[in-house]
Amino acid sequence: MKFIFLNIFIFTFTCGFAQNHWVNTPSPTSLTLTNCYFIDRNTGWAAGDSGVIIKTTNGGINWTIQNSGIFNSIEEIFFLNVNTGWATAWEIFPDTNTYSGTILLKTTNSGLNWTKSMFRDTNYYMTTIFFKDALNGYMGGTPATIVYTSDGGENWLHADIDTTLFILLPIFKIAFFNDQVGYACGGFRDLAGITWVTTNAGRNWDGEILAPEPFFDISILTQQKAICSGGDLEFGSSVARTTNQGVNWFYDTLGVFGLATGISARTQYEIWMSAGYAQKFLYSNDTGLTWTSFDTPDQEAVFDVFFPDSIYGFAVGSNGAILKYERPSGINSSYTEIYEPSKYKLYQNFPNPFNPETEINYEIMKTYNVILEVYNLLGEKISTIVSEKQKAGEYSYRFSGADIPSGVYCYTLILNDDNDIHKVTRRMLLLK
Repeated sequence: MKFIFLNIFIFTFTCGFAQNHWVNTPSPTSLTLTNCYFIDRNTGWAAGDSGVIIKTTNGGINWTIQNSGIFNSIEEIFFLNVNTGWATAWEIFPDTNTYSGTILLKTTNSGLNWTKSMFRDTNYYMTTIFFKDALNGYMGGTPATIVYTSDGGENWLHADIDTTLFILLPIFKIAFFNDQVGYACGGFRDLAGITWVTTNAGRNWDGEILAPEPFFDISILTQQKAICSGGDLEFGSSVARTTNQGVNWFYDTLGVFGLATGISARTQYEIWMSAGYAQKFLYSNDTGLTWTSFDTPDQEAVFDVFFPDSIYGFAVGSNGAILKYERPSGINSSYTEIYEPSKYKLYQNFPNPFNPETEINYEIMKTYNVILEVYNLLGEKISTIVSEKQKAGEYSYRFSGADIPSGVYCYTLILNDDNDIHKVTRRMLLLK
């Protein structure tokens, strides 16, 4: 008898095909690079430790070091066009007692010169910055705050952000789909992973707790679809997806060690995540429903990934690592964009988190002896929901956590057809 253990991951061949596209490229620095931003396939910047900023104008073939004027680590770098860009850093241990907070850097000449200013409110530490145009921009950070400007950063106002259940928790990323609709994500380890949505140009933000671990980055796929990456070192990488502009979110743990600190979509179907010190990429070709992991070239730690178009991508990481993705011409791009269902599929429960009931759905394409069970993190069985022979079809069951404490639980689907045994597990969060 052959045993096949499927831990959410499929499309192994496709993964190997995709993996071959990433190569190391020369870097002008040995400092850790934590984030990057490209305005097209040729022109981009990367930034990180000790105020390092580097730039390429030929698709990463060559990079030059720019003078940021600071030695503080760059939290995020963002460019509106080839000339105008911003970056944020923190002043935590000032030379004097007069200021502790956020350093703002701005350039209007492609990074040849950076001007430094201080965010007016002390003890706010901005992690993310985003501009829709030359006048309208946003920053988010710690403690849970989002600010906006309508005059290019001369003045900043605090947005009305929902912090009822998660006051003080940091915001790690802000991104906008259009003038009105935007997303933010954040949280704190072992406390909460949170998403926020605005539909009025960032003046008000509604938040929702989705997970026990934070989210670090956002990729907006379409007008309705967006996906956040996150996780922690104990439970591994995770994602949260919405298909209706943030009205509902689907949370999913991936069973892969590492924090998914960066996320970027090559197409609206194919998505990549960087898993930090785990030295892995995570890859999906079905809009984030299923994921495959593989090692980075030379096992580099990668902290951010960025696709300026569907042909080229870039990732940055420890010791100045710069990786480049290039899709050879002549490859049928639809090959990795078409989602082909497997013979069985266990979906993420909904709602998740839940209290006290949630719905678990799965689909099988042939007749199996089916077992569906729920376990706690100690491996103790909580409930057997299904134990019977079932024909091909879609099945849905309600699970109640009314009699068990809050926490993370696993639900496992086991399929046996006398020739193969298939097993797939997902996690869910009960919050009372």
